[in-house]
Amino acid sequence: MVDHPSMTSVCEDRDKRIKCEIRISYPAFNLSEYETGKTPNEILDFLRSPGGHSLLIKGRAGTGKTTLALQIIEELADEQVDYYLSTRVSDESLYRQFPWLKEKAKRNEILKAGKIFLTKARPPEPKSADKEQDSMLKAAQELISAFTGKNGEYSVIRTELQKLEGQIESGELGDIEGDDFSLDYDGGSVTLDFGIMLPELELAYDLAESHLPKRSLMVIDSIEALSEKYGITAQRIMSTLQKDLVENSGTNIIYVMEAWENTDLDYLGDGVIVMNSEERNGRRVREVIIEKVRGSKIDQWKYMFTLMNGRMHIFDPVWPGMPEQFNPHYPVNDPNPSRVSSGNENIDSVFGGFPRGAISLIEVGPDVPQEAVRRIELSLVADFLSKMRGVVWFPLTSMNYNLLNQQIEQLINPDCVNKCLKILHHDSYTDTGYPFINVIEGSDASHDLKWNSLKYLLSGSTAPHLSLLGYDALESIYAPDVMASTAGHLDAMRRLGNVIVAEATSSSNSLKALANQSTVHIKIESLSGTVMICGEKPHTKYHYLEFHNDRLRPRLLPMV
Repeated sequence: MVDHPSMTSVCEDRDKRIKCEIRISYPAFNLSEYETGKTPNEILDFLRSPGGHSLLIKGRAGTGKTTLALQIIEELADEQVDYYLSTRVSDESLYRQFPWLKEKAKRNEILKAGKIFLTKARPPEPKSADKEQDSMLKAAQELISAFTGKNGEYSVIRTELQKLEGQIESGELGDIEGDDFSLDYDGGSVTLDFGIMLPELELAYDLAESHLPKRSLMVIDSIEALSEKYGITAQRIMSTLQKDLVENSGTNIIYVMEAWENTDLDYLGDGVIVMNSEERNGRRVREVIIEKVRGSKIDQWKYMFTLMNGRMHIFDPVWPGMPEQFNPHYPVNDPNPSRVSSGNENIDSVFGGFPRGAISLIEVGPDVPQEAVRRIELSLVADFLSKMRGVVWFPLTSMNYNLLNQQIEQLINPDCVNKCLKILHHDSYTDTGYPFINVIEGSDASHDLKWNSLKYLLSGSTAPHLSLLGYDALESIYAPDVMASTAGHLDAMRRLGNVIVAEATSSSNSLKALANQSTVHIKIESLSGTVMICGEKPHTKYHYLEFHNDRLRPRLLPMV
């Protein structure tokens, strides 16, 4: 939470001056909050459920498969012992993204080398007279013993592994080269290479056994690369690990796959996750699909997500609702003299605010919750009112004026509201009882929106003024071609340097004309139940609207 200095909202009348001083705390947007990412609970719950489980992560290159696998390791680090086997441990970008991975990769290489050395029958004493090499071999022995020392109480099943190695030894399977031994020492780490059968898998078995009865989590990235290295089918490797480690030893195994289409391997895994990345109108859309997690509950089978800061962060498809209590609104600085603020710093930073003397369009797609749009509207209106700027509002959808009055009173000093806000209402039979409501005839839009008359109603306010017009509502009251009837109002507002924000759904008759005339064009969409926002003018990437029940203004998280 960030404390802002005291803000003063001022209403001025001929005979009095009203001041409202408030001190508030507002949660500033901070990317560091998302450095650890967020993984779907369905995946974590699946790997936490009793017994061992195998999980396949599939997707094209660049979809975030490795990121998800490593993030799962990180999130379950306190619960399950992990072993990361990768064909890409030298990838420096992974080390920058997950700093702890470099030490893990080095540890696994040393352990693997130690495993090779200890498994082979060797003389009790090294023949080499090189004392440095002797000490290095001894260090390797001590290290592997420390990590894989067996206590004799528990053991993993190795039946299938022994069968596999027997077939390799007899020449029935595999393409593994001979037993050349080499040792490298760089002063900080030891690397031994001794051609033993399946050293990575044997080490995985040893690590799982050494930590029993605690469960282990193994990640193989990728199974196809391991298959190619050994000359053994991925199906055979997975079948071996499934029977020995997963089913009989309670180990969790994650396979990162290079193939993204359906394969026979899908049937071997207890769970299948598909990472998808596609292009929509020049924007990247990422989604993770939970195809199956055997024996576990799936509350949400598809999530939109971002790889912001190099971490996977899912976008929860949460119905936004409205906060029961609003904090007072503090004025947001305009981006520059030619543009006004939307009342939300995040929206301003992405779209640059709304220009004076021009039309800005907010297009609302199908299935977008009204509460999401209302939050953006209230932020904009509250910011104008906090600066004593006049607002004419023709709502896009009907509203509860009693509730609106309560919300506005929490956001802004009521005396300022009465001077600066006029909501146009066309039903003369409704008793509104609120001074900010102005009843119109509803027969001629050009007459009801005549700017000289509206400006008189806002005589206590200052410029620039805001005209917030919901065109779907205008079309339902006047005519489908209401755009022509509002032309006079729009021209007057533009000539005077005021601000016009038009709202229209994707099915509005006025949408095309508004899009052509607008300087700023913002779209709010629902993607898989997730509320997203993007810009057509200016063209921007998708951003997730992150709503919280304790504050009015949503934060924007980019989909990257």
